Amino acid sequence: MDLESALTELAPNLLRFCTGLSGDPAEGEEVAQEALASLVRFWRRRGAPDSPKAFVYAVARRQAFRARWRRRLFAPLEAAERRSDPGAGPEESSGERDRVRAVLRALTDLPGRDRQALLISALEEFSVEEAARVLGISASAFKMRVHRARARLALKLGEADDAG
Repeated sequence: MDLESALTELAPNLLRFCTGLSGDPAEGEEVAQEALASLVRFWRRRGAPDSPKAFVYAVARRQAFRARWRRRLFAPLEAAERRSDPGAGPEESSGERDRVRAVLRALTDLPGRDRQALLISALEEFSVEEAARVLGISASAFKMRVHRARARLALKLGEADDAG
């Protein structure tokens, strides 16, 4: 089997699989495309995998998991962006939304490890030990990661204020 025929054969069912995993057609398509692109990169660098089908479905599963994880992490922040104080005037509401957007952009720019540590510490009611266990690190490493991530976030927010 050559690469082109493998892609043609795998794409339709993979797309259905990814859409089912994500529950969102657009996200499912994105995950399927990334999985197929991974297959192409692998095939060109190392040759055909033992089972192209198993390879692409394993990649798709991981990608769908990561997409769900990102969506869950950012959902509270995106909800805060949409929410406004009913008593606030239009200028206050707009300013608050701008601040939330700036925080979202700064969080997105952080390395994944920092972002996960910050979001777990801020959004979930974990003890330090539980949060460290979630991330697979020691409690002291978790504390240090959160401390450094907060410093990086503050720096990014300071840069955003300077630019704006």
